[in-house]
Amino acid sequence: MVKKLTEILLTILILGSHANSQTHRTDYKGKIIDMHVHLFVEEGDKLSAARNNTISDIMAVMPNNGIEKATIITIAQKGNMADTRMRNDSIIATARRHPSMIPVCSVHPMDGVDALTEMQRVHELGVQIIKLHPNSQRFDVSAPEVDAIAKKAGELKMILLFDSYSPTDAGEIGKLVILAATNPAARFILAHTGLVNFPQLLMIEGLKKYPWFQNNIWFDVSAIAPILGDSPFREQLVWTIRKIGVGQFMFGSDFPLFDPAESIKGVHDMGFTLEEEKKIFYTNACRLLGIKP
Repeated sequence: MVKKLTEILLTILILGSHANSQTHRTDYKGKIIDMHVHLFVEEGDKLSAARNNTISDIMAVMPNNGIEKATIITIAQKGNMADTRMRNDSIIATARRHPSMIPVCSVHPMDGVDALTEMQRVHELGVQIIKLHPNSQRFDVSAPEVDAIAKKAGELKMILLFDSYSPTDAGEIGKLVILAATNPAARFILAHTGLVNFPQLLMIEGLKKYPWFQNNIWFDVSAIAPILGDSPFREQLVWTIRKIGVGQFMFGSDFPLFDPAESIKGVHDMGFTLEEEKKIFYTNACRLLGIKP
């Protein structure tokens, strides 16, 4: 009897092991576009105590992580257009020297007409993306000056990359979604997918019911993937991403604050299918930026 019971238990273990091997998911190993990398332009741009973010540092981590292209980001400060132009010119020049880099320039909305003029200038130099950071640039997303930037982006067919997590403004995600909905000619990337406030993004699912909504909001999963990818919030986060549409989400490492390897692992930890991972890591960014896969 004991022998028979032992045989039955061994059979169950073998079958269970076989089933697990059959359902084991293979992580995506193909090309990656990193949509969120900060480049050191001048003193004060060092963001991380753990690593530097010069162009040499960025170029060194890319091949080891399968990253084919990466955006390089700067952030403008209010009231110093000479510095803003210097930063943007540095980003553009670096991207020209390194074709694997995608330039992301910046303006400060409160610089008014000067900011709009700078957007026009960098657009004529081939820049597609403008970075805005409500926290570090200290502006309210609902300000009319920000709406003017969005309207200019629509006119120029540019993309606005917004940081989408505020520890002090609980309504910021709503303001960002309304800004995008009321400026359908522009395209928006909400960096960090709202971080701990990500459930608020489900308001987009409601907007999809209206014929006038252009679904012009994309997201990068920088910071949120390594922080929440293997957390008790994982299932809610993945459900939210799938509800909004995996086709709107892109990989971002947030280098140098996070190492690309840990950000990649964060996406893998979420448990997406291989097809979904390919979209997040590569093809969604290709579609948004007009890159041939």
